[in-house]
Amino acid sequence: MNTARHLSLALGAVAAVLIAAACHDAASPQDTITAGILPGHNKGGSQCADFRLTGGGRVDKPEPETGKSPPSSHDFATFGFQARPDAACPFNMAGSGNIEWNEHLETQYGGGFAFHGQVTLFSTPNDGTETNPQCGRFGGFGRLNPHNGPTEEDVSFEVNHACDVDEPGVGQDHIYMRIGPLADGSIYFRHSLLSGGNIQWHRLTGNN
Repeated sequence: MNTARHLSLALGAVAAVLIAAACHDAASPQDTITAGILPGHNKGGSQCADFRLTGGGRVDKPEPETGKSPPSSHDFATFGFQARPDAACPFNMAGSGNIEWNEHLETQYGGGFAFHGQVTLFSTPNDGTETNPQCGRFGGFGRLNPHNGPTEEDVSFEVNHACDVDEPGVGQDHIYMRIGPLADGSIYFRHSLLSGGNIQWHRLTGNN
């Protein structure tokens, strides 16, 4: 599969999560949602955000390395998301949105997997990246479909940070994704600079 195809899939994921978010927001009263946070991560230490984030693209090597892995390795993930605080913030830092995350490496959990998550928490980060005002943190629950093995429901995820550093996003924007605990007790993560795509920071206004 070529680079153009990967980027097309990532951009398609962004469109999919935006459509799904509209359906989810219409069906779920946001003040009834509570956040799912990974073990060792709490809700404290961060502040209510006055912005939202969207993004999509590809990640390969661990930060601070840049560039893409050899095509034959399949060592990369593609993603698309939109996430925002809801009207209940700052009282419980509730959020809304969706994320799609596709792990392509066969030696990763389940021989690779597709994950679809619903955002239930949105805030500023508390992992050291909060000094960048264009970084956000969000998390929630989702469904994980491994290439090998049964589907797993209600799996926690947390994006410790997603940062819109500069344009273009490749080699500058970065994201830290954690999913789990998974069925075997492990926690999946990737912490990478973008090798394709972009993360966008948007200030909240009365119209968005």
